Formats: sequence, C-alpha cells, structure tokens
Amino acid sequence: MERKVTKLEHCHVEVEVVVDQPSWKAAQDKAFEKLAKNVTVKGFRPGKAPLNLVKEKIDPMKVMDEAINSLLPSIYSEVLKEEDIHPYARPEVAVTKISDTELELKFTLVTAPQVELGQYKGLSVGKEEPTVSDDEVAAELLKVQEQNAMLLVKEGAAENGDTVVIDFVGEVDGKPFEGGTASNYELELGSHSFVPGFEDQLVGVKANETKDVNITFPENYVENLKGKPAVFHVTVHEVKEKKLPELDDNLVKGLNIANVSTVEDLRRQKSAQLKIEKERSARNTYMNKLLAEIAKNSKIDIPEEIIDTQVESMRQDAEARMAQSGLKLDQYLSIIGQTEEQYTESMKTQARKDATNYFILDAVGQKEEISVEDADLEFEYAKMAEQYKMSIDDVKKAIAPQLDSFRNNVKMNRIEDLLYREND
Repeated sequence: MERKVTKLEHCHVEVEVVVDQPSWKAAQDKAFEKLAKNVTVKGFRPGKAPLNLVKEKIDPMKVMDEAINSLLPSIYSEVLKEEDIHPYARPEVAVTKISDTELELKFTLVTAPQVELGQYKGLSVGKEEPTVSDDEVAAELLKVQEQNAMLLVKEGAAENGDTVVIDFVGEVDGKPFEGGTASNYELELGSHSFVPGFEDQLVGVKANETKDVNITFPENYVENLKGKPAVFHVTVHEVKEKKLPELDDNLVKGLNIANVSTVEDLRRQKSAQLKIEKERSARNTYMNKLLAEIAKNSKIDIPEEIIDTQVESMRQDAEARMAQSGLKLDQYLSIIGQTEEQYTESMKTQARKDATNYFILDAVGQKEEISVEDADLEFEYAKMAEQYKMSIDDVKKAIAPQLDSFRNNVKMNRIEDLLYREND
C-alpha cells in the first residue's frame, strides 16, 4: 500500500493512499458476497441463483461503497501507526480515484498544535493560603444538626423554615397545565425551590386551610409558561417545624464516621475537610491564572476542528444531563435566557480555554521530560486502593478500560505539580 504524507498549515497533515489491487479486489468480492445474501431472484432459492442474475440486481456503486467502508478502519489505523500520527479531531476522507481495479484515498488529519513556550517558571500570579474560620466550622456543624433534624407537627401558623404538606393544582388561563399538580408535597418555606412568590404567600397558613397563590412565571422560565400569570389552588394538610438535635457526643456517635466519636473529633474533621476543599479551589484558581499568564508569553495556534470536536462532546454531555432532568435543549435555553447561538459560543470559549491549557501543559511536560512509567502507576493504584478501601487488583480492573486516559491524567497532574512549585 503506497502512501504520501504532506504537512499542511495549521497542524493539518494530508495522507494520500494507493490501495494495492489485490486488497481492493478482495474487499469488493467480500462486499458483493455480503450484499448478495439479501438478493432475491424469482424462481431460485436464496443463494442458489446464477451469478449473472444476482449481479443484475446489485448496483456496482453499492458494492464499491461497502468495500471502501470495510477497508477504511484498517487503512486508517495503519496510517496512524506507521506514520506516527496522533489526530485530535475526526479526519476528512476523500476518494480521489476509483474503478474496478484502482482505489486511491486522501485523509486530511488534524494533529496537536505546535506550542512555542514562553516563560513558564518564576512567574508570580498570587498564591492564596486558605484559612478556615470558627464561623465556617460552626456552619458545617449546624448542617449536621439540620441533616439529622426531626420534623414535628406544629400547631399554629407556618413560618419561614417550616415545612408545609400540601396539595396544589396550578392553572393558567383557567386550565391546569402539565407539571402544575401534586399531592402531599412537602415544601420547606424559604427554600426557594418553587417559583418566586409562591412560598412567601404560604407564610402564615395553618393546617386544613385552603389558599389561592397567585404568581407570574419568570421570563426565563420554560417556553410555554414564561411571563404568564398563574393561580395555584393550595390545600394545606399539615405544618411541621424542624427540631434540631443537641450537638453532643451521642449525636456524633450515631453518625458512624470512622475515628470520629466526639463533638471535638467532628469539629476537627469538618475543619480539615473545609481546608482541603479551600486548598483545592484555591489551587484550581491559581492554575487557571498561571496557565493564562503562560499562554500570554507563548505562541499556540489551535485548529478550529479541535475546538469543534470538543464543543460537540461538551454539547452531548450537557444534553444527556438535561435529559436526566427531563429537559430538552430549547427548554434549558429558555430557563437560562440564552439563544442557541449564545449557548454554542459560550461552549466554544470554554473549549478554547481548555484546549489551550491542555496543550501548554503537554508542551511543558515534553520540555521537562515528564513521563509516567508502570512503577508510577502502581503507586497511584496503591493510593486509590487505600482511599476507596479496595484491593489493588480491583482498582486495576476498574481502570483497565481507560488506562491510557488514566496514565495521561497522572502525567498532567505531575506537570501541574511542577508548575505550582516553580511559580508564585
């Protein structure tokens, strides 16, 4: 199989492939056999019709299309392996010559951008040393109490913080609308989980009362309801108030947290957790600022195909999450108040930033000769086994399908560690 490789501008590579005649003929024969299985010739059992009659019923171009599609994966893999090309976007494939005896293809591939690194050590962008206050720890302890609180039926009027058990039927223009009806719904007043204005109007209600709640849906609500006035007919079954448990050693023991059995233990654990979270957030903020500074001093030209591929992946992930919440894209856009063009542009901006950061980190890794060997992976497996209380073998089995990605993540983390050490 003959090949000609030509490097083009903007990280594009063109590979022209001449498929050898025996391989092309074999692919056509195999394609014909596959298509012939579905051909019916009147008067003959399947597979028993004369070849000349079967050929009359099969379009030669369909044979060639099937043959090309069967060859493409192996040819593409061979090109990447033997030419040591690492594509970063879906290739363009063109058939430049085709006949019964000839097949020539042209692949246009997008490779990693060339990065001319500027200064990446000795920079000062401002490291933050996070601290944890007593008030922050107290707030975390209050959350523990709230998570373990009891709801007790209350006599009297509902206040913010209380929970009301209600039935409601929502109407727009005098007609119920989809999603506007529920029974025995528990709503915490002041939680802002309902449309603005709804919860405020239930402050002061008592058990067994009925009340009409009038609201106007926000302009950034779902398309069929946004900006419309609505009335909810509400029946109050119960009013409940939250009873917090005492923050004492008995409560802490009941949480069943390893090595935490007293209030003081819990206070130390929450303080340590907060510090870890703040340090992680501060480091992420710092790395974003540092990489932006390195990018200013560097030259990098990222092909649009890489950005488009990343945007498509981001879009698919986002729409999958929307579907899990029962939303379609147009409904989500209505809620966030964006057009599809604005939504796509925001994803492009993020994709370009992510790609720039990735390729700068990769360039630093190459310059510093940072690599991840099998022994390094064993160390990571051991850490994960300890963290998740798993055996090392089970960790390896879980990671095996994404081993290359895992190895690359370990490498990127090491590059970030180097940059964090070498800059202020």
